[in-house]
Amino acid sequence: MAAAYILAQNRRNLRRERVFRDRNNPLDYMTDADIIDKFRLPRHLILSLCVELNAHLARDTRRSHALPPPLQIMVALRFYASGNFQTVTDDLHGISKASVSRVVNAVSSALVTLSSHYIKFPQDDRSINNTILGFSRMANFPNVIGAIDGTHIPIKAPKNDEHLFVNRKNFHSINVMAVCDSRTKFTNIVAKWPGSSHDSFVWTNSTLSDLFENGYIIRGWLLGDSAYPLKNYLKTPVLNPSNPRELAYNDAHAKTRNPIERSFGVLKMRFRCIDHSGGTLLFHPTRACRIVTACVVLHNLCTDHNVPVPQAQNPGAYQLNPPDIYVYQGPNNDGAEIRQRLILSRFSGGTTKKNCAFMKYGAVFILCI
Repeated sequence: MAAAYILAQNRRNLRRERVFRDRNNPLDYMTDADIIDKFRLPRHLILSLCVELNAHLARDTRRSHALPPPLQIMVALRFYASGNFQTVTDDLHGISKASVSRVVNAVSSALVTLSSHYIKFPQDDRSINNTILGFSRMANFPNVIGAIDGTHIPIKAPKNDEHLFVNRKNFHSINVMAVCDSRTKFTNIVAKWPGSSHDSFVWTNSTLSDLFENGYIIRGWLLGDSAYPLKNYLKTPVLNPSNPRELAYNDAHAKTRNPIERSFGVLKMRFRCIDHSGGTLLFHPTRACRIVTACVVLHNLCTDHNVPVPQAQNPGAYQLNPPDIYVYQGPNNDGAEIRQRLILSRFSGGTTKKNCAFMKYGAVFILCI
């Protein structure tokens, strides 16, 4: 009995070694749901990014305790998701605001170098056919390979040429043009022009416009709002529809172009740093443009892997953009004939509730119900 008692007492006295979790590595102690909520990407995609960006972020020396690439990526992802330096320093301890700023710029630059792998405009027959099929299922609008629109990303007032960044809504911004497919995945992005730039100007000075104009892209149409020029390859709504066919065309055009509005909404819900709800980007415009492109790369990565979209904490902040109040007034209108043939051949002019209460067709007034 004495021996058994001594053995039991010794077992009680044995202290189990305590395991301390690394507070700067949330992947060690956070659940999968919490990781997506805070960093927007699931665990396996974050680990994949660590491997892919390691060569861009690794330091040749450990001098001054350089942050390892995985921690840099976690810092940047937390900033993209929140848009707040203080939130990052609270969640990831021991990192100053200045370090967060440098890390966000480094990770954004690394993601920009990979943007061509994640942001691809359909060019081969298979991808073009799949894109056209995806859009046609929405409202039977044919031959569409992309929906195009612009959005304004708020930034702080820059020191140089401050007036150029004031947009029509009277705040400083970057005017970002994007094209997406029917799955709300971005296929083209232009983030470099100040907020005062008109959407048609951004489009005219883009590489994608040159590819269409010079005949390098010969299949498919883009759908844009009235701020863009009507072209053989770019279809805009009829400004003053005068018959049921034109109304039906406008209705199908709006439904088919809707993915670009939803894409911007989902992008800003995922990454609040580029939305008003997260404040303004407190960076130089060049750095702000890198951050926007980096967020688009991450958005496409999430779309490819069906990562759930976070719930909006302030639903009113993510309403769809209203139509641009400025109508394109360019000199050419070479797409009008093609658009008219499309209206006559494809759209029968069925009335919908979305149309106005009365519409005039010839000398006959028809009540829309």
